[in-house]
Amino acid sequence: MKAQWEEEQQRWTRRSLHGKRYVDIWVDGVYFTIRADEARQCILAIIGVDEQGHQAFLAIEDGYHESEQSWLEMLPDLKARGSQAWTQAGGG
Repeated sequence: MKAQWEEEQQRWTRRSLHGKRYVDIWVDGVYFTIRADEARQCILAIIGVDEQGHQAFLAIEDGYHESEQSWLEMLPDLKARGSQAWTQAGGG
């Protein structure tokens, strides 16, 4: 089951965003305490909202405390997959 989930996750992560237009994006980090130790896992999520108001996850990745570097690593991937989420916002 784990191998099947990993394959599905890889397909989802690499899916094309060409032809999809998002007029708004939300970015947020969600923290989880997975074990009893002090370490907390941060999951970075980018959600796009289309012109009809429908929300869709564009990316979900593990990150390091919502650091600027973690976010900067996610954005080029969205652009490479065809996302037009930030073209009107000046991000090009």
